[in-house]
Amino acid sequence: MGRVGENCYQDVQKEEIGDDMVDLDNFSEISDQEIQLKVDELLNGYIGESDWNYDMPVPVERIANNYLGYHVELTDEGLFADPDFLGGIHFDDKLIQVNGSIEDHEGRFSFTLAHEIGHHCLHKEQFKSMANGDGIMCRDTLKKPIAERQADTFAALMLMPTNTVSKAFKDTFGDDTKAFELTYKNKYKLGKIASQMIDSGNFDNVSITAMANRLIGMRLITGINYQSSVIPEFTNRSVGVILKSKILKGVMRIKKFMK
Repeated sequence: MGRVGENCYQDVQKEEIGDDMVDLDNFSEISDQEIQLKVDELLNGYIGESDWNYDMPVPVERIANNYLGYHVELTDEGLFADPDFLGGIHFDDKLIQVNGSIEDHEGRFSFTLAHEIGHHCLHKEQFKSMANGDGIMCRDTLKKPIAERQADTFAALMLMPTNTVSKAFKDTFGDDTKAFELTYKNKYKLGKIASQMIDSGNFDNVSITAMANRLIGMRLITGINYQSSVIPEFTNRSVGVILKSKILKGVMRIKKFMK
């Protein structure tokens, strides 16, 4: 299965949950087409119960909270004192945990949250049949097991829906059937292309790297492989998005403190 997502972190093959050991490489194969159907089911269900109408960015945190009923907790305690642990989901407790170290990295935060939602939609029932544990914890390692690759694919398809990406590409570059052909020598253009796409399509909660890899996965950029990191192309709008995100997070922290 191709890696179409953020590719900014890799998760352990085996995770210890209580006294149980769960092999995340021992999950069933799921095709990209099947994952797309799960994403469509989730987003269409949320549309039916909210005022969202497929405008970008995808409200990933509201979907987790209001539609799926999960509490999203930012924490640096316990396992999350280790920055390698980026996220986790506890099915029975309806809790998604995200490492507080990525709170100010909007793209990474959103992708991690969408990744955990992917575990809910793809792996919840199989996980419960495999172990007595309550959930899956995710951290950086050198190799991604199958369940993590599937959750990454889900996150990419959820945050950057195919039709929306195609429309933004056409609006930005005039043709969604002609790909950019990049090589090692002109790979520096990747950040600019991805930045323009984020600005044009209002993908405000997606990182440069995630968008670049989504375009590579959709064959709208050819000649290079998936990237572990991409240097951003800053525009006035992208800087404004970053500042807006930081201000909103600061306001939310103040409101939480005053309660």
